[in-house]
Amino acid sequence: MFSIKAASEATGLGVETLRAWERRYRVVIPERDGSGRRIYSAEDVVRLRRLREATDRGHPIGRLFTLSDSELGNLLRDTGPESASRVFVNRILNGVEAFDPAECEQALMVAIATFSPTRLMVDVLGPLMTEVGERWHRGDLSIAQEHMVSAMVRRHVSLVLQTFDRCSKDAGIVFSTLPGERHEIGLLMAASVCASMGHKTHYLGPDMPAEQIAAFAARTKSPVVALSLIDRTGLEAVATQVSIIAEQAGSAVTIWLGGSAATRLDAKTLPKCCVVLEDEFELERRLQMLNG
Repeated sequence: MFSIKAASEATGLGVETLRAWERRYRVVIPERDGSGRRIYSAEDVVRLRRLREATDRGHPIGRLFTLSDSELGNLLRDTGPESASRVFVNRILNGVEAFDPAECEQALMVAIATFSPTRLMVDVLGPLMTEVGERWHRGDLSIAQEHMVSAMVRRHVSLVLQTFDRCSKDAGIVFSTLPGERHEIGLLMAASVCASMGHKTHYLGPDMPAEQIAAFAARTKSPVVALSLIDRTGLEAVATQVSIIAEQAGSAVTIWLGGSAATRLDAKTLPKCCVVLEDEFELERRLQMLNG
């Protein structure tokens, strides 16, 4: 039997990744000891190793979690070349390790030209930023290297958003984060996907007062407010903040809550107009529904 720390070491997955995969996708269901701590079986560890290997090859966890152990095994027995998306992720990571921003920039620009915004977010930028974060937490990357990647991704995704937004005509979506939430890369990526599907994006940026978000949504008559939640330390205030938006933006507004911390919210405390987006695929489904 393995503790969560031992399972992390045995699989190469970070502790936070293990918890997130269990919570979002129930990839394994560990038992609990008398103190409530997770206990993983040998079978759990084997499955987690296979999932880690598959994600390393470029397969999104959102598509893998439904596979049986035998199906995962069949997938991994395919020893074909790396997926195109993983080639770009690895190329950027190698550039980061070598302190070569020019190499990172070139690889990212080619990836942007190669993939649709949705595929870019799901298959390249999502895995890239997750890997960068995990390497930084392990001490394999410096703060300077992490900031280099974040600044580069933020700059290029902003350009993608601007390009698509010029031609967007469908119902507007307001993008922002609540007070104290300063992470915006995921928000930018989601906004670029929405713009690429024809929706006008009103990008307000991070760390905005709820009253200002509501006022903007009401003034622009936007049917959706999309909020990104990454910082888990401020989740207690989210219900109050989104209630302000719901009350002041108008009864027709729907609030989408995405990001790694969104699934930790207690749905019972949220206004009825709130929708928690489990992953990038749920965002795409909601956009298709919005398009009618």
